[in-house]
Amino acid sequence: MNIEYLKYFSELAKIQHYGKAAKALNISQPGLSHAIKSLEEEYGVPLFQKEGRNVSLSHYGKELMKDVDEILGAYLRLEERAVGLRTEEKTVRIGSVYPLAPGTIPHMLREFGATFPFIIYNRMTPEIAEGLLDGKYDIGFCSDLLKSDEIEYYPIRDSYIAVVVPKGHPLENRERISLKETAGYPQIMFSKTSGFRTLQEQIFAEEGIKVKPVCAAEEIEVITGLVENGFGISVLPYMDIVRLHNVVTIPVKTSGWNSKFYIARRKYGIRSEQEEAFFQYWKKEHH
Repeated sequence: MNIEYLKYFSELAKIQHYGKAAKALNISQPGLSHAIKSLEEEYGVPLFQKEGRNVSLSHYGKELMKDVDEILGAYLRLEERAVGLRTEEKTVRIGSVYPLAPGTIPHMLREFGATFPFIIYNRMTPEIAEGLLDGKYDIGFCSDLLKSDEIEYYPIRDSYIAVVVPKGHPLENRERISLKETAGYPQIMFSKTSGFRTLQEQIFAEEGIKVKPVCAAEEIEVITGLVENGFGISVLPYMDIVRLHNVVTIPVKTSGWNSKFYIARRKYGIRSEQEEAFFQYWKKEHH
């Protein structure tokens, strides 16, 4: 079945004149005649009948016309959807853990000189991993290593443990502090739904410190806001987002804990040139 021939068939059925239909289709009259003859040979029935200088649909042509209209309508919708997909493909979809989204990601896009349209989604690492695998995101920025053979990832920056205190706090002027020195103050921790809660508990457990949080939150942005408003202090991985608040950050002496943030994407898939260039630029910058 030739979709162009079906278009010719539909146009001739409307105009009912070979010469006028050929002109409307911007093809030669012999070309139109050949297309209609090919369809008649394919279907084994005459599709048109002559009426003087004009033509009209035969009984068979009228029956087939119903299906032709449906096929052409579906084809038009398919073309429109394909155009929409091509337009959407030009937009790079970025899934980022929240600590990197407000500062680090915009800085990276600016440094690269990004001119492509993009969307940044704030998600947690497991959601980003899932989104990369099912094609929801093109590039991910994650807070820990994604253990999947279908994803490639490269570290882009390190983090370290710090205690965040409000301005005016007794610890404000310290350049460095031990974990035990923080234990006597009200602690704000990540909620148990956050992957960082396990990290906090592990850090305290390594030094035999038991901490009962005064409150908890899932997002580092919320935790930092609680610290800023005097609800307590928080020991957490240092991230750029902290600088956006009126707080003081003090590095904590720990047993050498170190964490990394990664740029990630699925190993295989169709990529736009700009998406590929952005990923390779940052891969090269850090290797």
